[in-house]
Order: sequence, then C-alpha cells, then structure tokens
Amino acid sequence: MEGMGELAMQLFCFTFAGGTASFFDPLESHLGEGIVLHKLEYAGHGKRHGEPFYRDFEELSGDLLRQFLQEDAFGVPYAMFGYSMGSIACVEVLKKIVGLKLPLPRCVFLAAHAPCGKEELEGYSSQELDEIVKERTLAFGGVPEALANNSLFWRTYLPVYKADYTLIANYPFTPPQLAFPVPAIVFYSEQDTPYKTMLRWGAWFAHSVSFHAFDGNHFFIQHHRSEVARIIKQTLMN
Repeated sequence: MEGMGELAMQLFCFTFAGGTASFFDPLESHLGEGIVLHKLEYAGHGKRHGEPFYRDFEELSGDLLRQFLQEDAFGVPYAMFGYSMGSIACVEVLKKIVGLKLPLPRCVFLAAHAPCGKEELEGYSSQELDEIVKERTLAFGGVPEALANNSLFWRTYLPVYKADYTLIANYPFTPPQLAFPVPAIVFYSEQDTPYKTMLRWGAWFAHSVSFHAFDGNHFFIQHHRSEVARIIKQTLMN
C-alpha cells in the first residue's frame, strides 16, 4: 500500500451498534506509528449514511470483506478489532476469510460483547422496540446526557440504532464448524459482560484466548484507551 512501510501492521476496526468509524479516532492517537488503522464504516452509518441498512450479518460481512480487499488487507500483516456489535461483524468477516483460504490475521481483538444472543430484543412491535432501543442505548452510555431527551437526535439516529439491534436480535451466534486458527484477545468489563459469559469466546478459537478486564460501563474503552492500545501494540509489534 502506498505510504505504508513494508512491515507496518494493519488493524481493521469494527464499531458498535449505532456507531461510526470515528469511534476509533482516539485509539489511533494512542497506538502511534507502526499500526495503520482501517476504521470500517457500516452502510447507513456515518459517511455512508445515504446507503440502505444491512438485512443481516451475511450482507454486512460481505460488504466489509470488500473493504478489506480494497485496502489490500492481505498484502501485509494485519489484525482485527471488534467493539460490541463489531465483535460479531469481526467474526463473521473472519468466517469468510477462513472459508476463502485468504491469509489469516495475526490476532483478533474482541470487546464488550459475549457470543450469545439478545433474547430481550425479540418479539416486540416496531414501536415497542423503539423504546427498548432507546433505553438500552442510554443505559450503555452511548448517548451524551444532553441528548437523552432531544427529539431531533432520536429522529436522526434511532433508525440507525434500531437497524443494528435488529441485526443482533436475529443473529444465531453459531460458532464456526472448525474453531478459528488464530489467537484472540478479549476486552470486557465485569459490570457490562461478566467474565463467565465472555469465556464462551474460547469455543470460537483454536489458539490461545486471553481476557483483560476493565472497570466501567459498556464503553469502558473511553477511559482505558491507553491500556487497550498498550496491549494491542505489545501483541502486534513483538
């Protein structure tokens, strides 16, 4: 890739439900040189807000894999980092990479989502789901307090959150037939996703899976970026 050193490491980042690629901007400054971030944008989000939302994770993963290919992901060493819903997106893209026998990532980083479904999002009418999505988004700390009752904000962003939560609600969380032959590192907060639940990621990976706990809510990374960046750099640059 133009402007990239021969040994530079690429890190492909998958954002949370309702989020945009810019979520990873602060992490980029903590990582510094040597790791090139590719902050993937979902259709219907951020800079791609005019595009239709995905109907399922199959559609999402196919779209994101095309972004990998556009960035020449497989020409130099790379890793993958999924945050919250991004963890699902990450493993679904990885399924395609393994199935196509493309070069594997050096490591996979997953955060703030256990490999199990969200039954509490199922069986509701569209209007009921609106309120549930609002409540969950606010509880996770994903919306500034000043915008909690802002009707314009919700008219703009509720469809985005709702589309993503619908994807998660319909996702079967089926581990790959053969565990991924790559190591994984899982970041979590006990208050958000307990360790005993996060341990289920171990069934998805054939190599080592290590777990790092942080204090805080669903968006604990906002207060621990330097430590998360240190672990990523230590893993990828050694």
